[in-house]
Amino acid sequence: MAKKKSTRRPRARPEAADAPPESANVAQDFANLHVWQIQAFRDILLVAAIVALVWAGYALRAVTVPLLVALLLAYLFEPLIARLSQHPRVSRPTAILGLLGTVGVVVVLLIALTLPTMVRQTTQLVTDLRDERVLARLVELQEAATSQVDRLLGVFSKDETTPDGPETPVTGESDEESAPDGPIPGEPEAGTTGPPVPNGPAVMTEEQVRDLIDERIARERARVAEAEGGGAWWFTPGTGRVARGGWQAISRMIGAVVGIGLMTFLIPFYFFFFSLWYHDVLEFFGRLIPESKRPRTLELLQKMDFVVAGFVRGRIVISLIMGLMLAIGWMICGVPSALVVGLVVGIFCAVPYLGVVGIPLAVGLLVLEQLGLPEAERMGWLWVVLWPTVVFVIVQLIEGWVLTPLIAGKATNLDPVTVLVAVLAGGSVLGIYGMLLAIPLAACGKILLTEVVLPKVNAWTRGEARDPLPLN
Repeated sequence: MAKKKSTRRPRARPEAADAPPESANVAQDFANLHVWQIQAFRDILLVAAIVALVWAGYALRAVTVPLLVALLLAYLFEPLIARLSQHPRVSRPTAILGLLGTVGVVVVLLIALTLPTMVRQTTQLVTDLRDERVLARLVELQEAATSQVDRLLGVFSKDETTPDGPETPVTGESDEESAPDGPIPGEPEAGTTGPPVPNGPAVMTEEQVRDLIDERIARERARVAEAEGGGAWWFTPGTGRVARGGWQAISRMIGAVVGIGLMTFLIPFYFFFFSLWYHDVLEFFGRLIPESKRPRTLELLQKMDFVVAGFVRGRIVISLIMGLMLAIGWMICGVPSALVVGLVVGIFCAVPYLGVVGIPLAVGLLVLEQLGLPEAERMGWLWVVLWPTVVFVIVQLIEGWVLTPLIAGKATNLDPVTVLVAVLAGGSVLGIYGMLLAIPLAACGKILLTEVVLPKVNAWTRGEARDPLPLN
C-alpha cells in the first residue's frame, strides 16, 4: 500500500527568524571602526595636513622660495631646453649649462651697462631727499598751488558784496580827521618809548623758541654728564638711539646682501637639477593620480599647462619690453631717474592694469624736477602732467594691439572684465602675490568650470543625471 506524500510545509529555521536587522550590523561595524577609518575624520586630516604644509613652507621660506622659483623657471624654460636637446650633439645637461651661461652673460652685460646710470640717478634722488631739496620743492609747489587757488577765488568773489553791515560811505574826509581822539589800543602813548603792548596773548618769535630749545638741551646734557660722573661729556640723549638705529640699518643691509647672494647661488643650482630631472618629477606626480581618473586628469592638466605657460612666458617678455619703452619715453620727456622708474614700472606691468601706478610717479618726479629750475626754463604745468601720461598711453596701446597678440596671443581666453575682477580679487586677498596668481588661477578655474562642472549641470537640468542634492 503506497504511502501518501506529506503536504506539510517545512518549518522555518529558527536562526533565520532570529537574525539581527541590517541596522544592527551597520552599528556594530561602525563601532569596530578605527577613528582614522571614518571618512569625515580623514577629510579633516587632509585639510589639516594641507594647512600644516603651507604653514611649514611659509616658516621655511628661506629654503622654499628658492625651490619654488627654480621649479617655476624650470617649467618656463622646459620647451627651450627640450628643443636644444633634440640636437644629436647636445645633451640635456649641456643644454641646461649653456642656457645658464648665456643668461649669466646677458645679466652681467645689462648690469654693466645700466648699473652706473641707475646708481647715479638713485644717488641723486637719495641726496635730494637727504638735503631736503625735495621737501623745499614740495613747499614751493604747495605755495604756488595755494596762490593759484586764492587768485581763482578772488576772481570769483570780486563782484560779490558782503551782506553783513552797511557799506562804508565814501567821504572827502581824511583818515586823520576821522581818527578817534583817544589813544589807540595796542600802541604806545605819546611821550613813551618801548614796544607796543599786544592785545592778545604773547607770541614768541622763532629766535626765542630756538633759544629755549638750546637752553633745554644744555640742561639735559649737564644733567646726564653729572649723573655719569663727568665722564660722558660726548653723550647726548639721542646718541644711543642713533647708534642703535645705525646698527640696525647695517645689520639689515648685511642680511639683504647675504640673502641676495644665497638666492643668486641657490636658484641656478636648483634650476639645473629640476631641469635635469624634469620628466622624472612629472612622472612622480603623475603616479599620484588614481589610474581610473588619470587620462581625464592629464587632459585637463595639459589644457591648464597651455594656458599658464602662455600667460606667464608672454607677460615676462611683454613687461620687459614695456619697461624699456617707458624708460626711453620718459627719458625723452625729461623725467628724472627715468631708467630706474621705467624698469620698475615695467615689472609692475607683468600684472595687467597694475602698471598705471607709473603715471603719478613719473608726473611727480617731473614736477619736482621742474621746481628746481629757474622759472624761465620751466615747462608749462599742463605739459608736465600731459607728456608722461601720453607716453604711458602709447606704450599701453602698443602692448594691447601689438605685443599681446604677437607674444601671448589669447592663451587665457579671458575677457577684460574677468581679468580686471580677478586682479582686484587676488590683490585684496593676497596682495601683490594674489595679483600675480589671479589670472592663471582664473584661467584654470574657467577650464574646470567649462570642462567638468557645466556638463554635469546641463545633464542634471535635462534629467540625465541624478540630483546632487536630493530633497527626498
